[in-house]
Amino acid sequence: MAILGRRLLSAAGTVAACAATIVFAATPASAATTYEADTVAGDGFLYQAGTMMFGTNGDIFYSCDNWSDGAGVIGYWKVGSTGTVHSLYNGGGIGTCASANEDLAESATFYIKACIRDNGDVKENTCSGWVKGYADGVP
Repeated sequence: MAILGRRLLSAAGTVAACAATIVFAATPASAATTYEADTVAGDGFLYQAGTMMFGTNGDIFYSCDNWSDGAGVIGYWKVGSTGTVHSLYNGGGIGTCASANEDLAESATFYIKACIRDNGDVKENTCSGWVKGYADGVP
C-alpha cells in the first residue's frame, strides 16, 4: 500500500506542477515584450541601419548596428516624457549590439529612439521619433 500511496502522491504532485506552469505561462506579465526604434533614411544612410531596443525580460536596452556603412548607432532612452535622456553608443560594426541593463519600476513608461553616429557626429536626419514603451510590457 505504501508504494501505491507514493505513486498517487507523485502523480498528484506532477499534475499540480503542470497546472501551476500553465497558469504562470498564461499570465500576461510573464510574456516578454520588445520595443524597437529604427533609424530613418537620411544623409546617405539607409532606413533601419540602426535600432534601439528594449526587452521587458530583464529591463535591457540594446543599441544595434544593422548595416555595414562604417558608422555607429547611438540609442537614447528616458523614463517618462520629461525624464533625463541617457545614451547608449555602439561602434562595434554590423551585426553587433551594445547593451545596458537597467532596473526600471514595473509601472514605468519609457521612450527610446535611434540615430546614426558617424565619426562622432550624430546625424539628426537619421533619428527615429521617440517610441513609447512600458517596462512591464502592458500599456
